[in-house]
Amino acid sequence: IREKLYRFRIKARLRNKDFTIICNNCWAGSVYEDLSLPYQTPTVGLFFYAPCYLKFLKKLTYYLKAPLKFKEESVYQLANERRRKKTYPIGYIDDIEIHFLHYSSNEEALEKWMRRRERINFQNLYVAFSDVDLCSPKEMKEFSELDFPHKVFFSAKNYAGLDSLIWLKSYEGKEHIGDIVNNRWSYRKHFDVVKWLNK
Repeated sequence: IREKLYRFRIKARLRNKDFTIICNNCWAGSVYEDLSLPYQTPTVGLFFYAPCYLKFLKKLTYYLKAPLKFKEESVYQLANERRRKKTYPIGYIDDIEIHFLHYSSNEEALEKWMRRRERINFQNLYVAFSDVDLCSPKEMKEFSELDFPHKVFFSAKNYAGLDSLIWLKSYEGKEHIGDIVNNRWSYRKHFDVVKWLNK
């Protein structure tokens, strides 16, 4: 009941319905699902390690136009260790990797990436990042300095000097936030996503 009521209320409040959220993980997809809107971003069902995500954001148009290819092994040792438990496609564009965690094949990942890439609304762009997957203070600072008018950074700690930080107190005492896609109330309690999207 709480879930249905939450979704009913946010859909009723939403005025801005043609937007793109670029995200370092699956969180953007969960927002579109909650609002019953089609995915208008290619960053669904996948994640980036933080250094690659910052490169991606800094040259967003370039990477979105460049061809997506695939490889068998990651440059990140952590990724290779994780993939021993669950195999998934690793895409790459030039010098960045994209980890298609929720896709079963390279073909599926490529098809979804290409199709959703065409839906991006560059005139109404939102950007999200979080303190996971090798995110260090260096990446946090770089993200804070990026020139995106609508951006948000989810963190388990209340770092000073980050203009876009949302402190998720649900994870207080942890090194980084947890799974905010499957545990959505952990961010909903601290962040009004519709207020953000309505500008």
